[in-house]
Amino acid sequence: MATFYVLPPRECLERAVTDLFAKLLPGLPLPVDAWGLLADQLGAAGGWEPDVFLVPRDELADGDTAGALTDGYGAEAGDRVVEVSLARPSRAWALQQADVSGAAVAR
Repeated sequence: MATFYVLPPRECLERAVTDLFAKLLPGLPLPVDAWGLLADQLGAAGGWEPDVFLVPRDELADGDTAGALTDGYGAEAGDRVVEVSLARPSRAWALQQADVSGAAVAR
């Protein structure tokens, strides 16, 4: 089973990484895709399973998160979804067969 972390939009992630490194390493430039590079390095160093996916919210179609993950990322029933927000606590849930079936019918 896969785990999908639905994160804030990429712009928010990039800004947070830039702000953090500006405080830690003032004056040093960061690559344009600092968030993507950092996420890759964390995954490799942390030994994350290959079925862990970090998905910025703006990479999903508007509306139904379950359907967007199914259509865009191949999520299946039983996969875990962790929705991360800067404004409220994270919410974790599992995709149900109805979530996956509904997305397939809509195609």
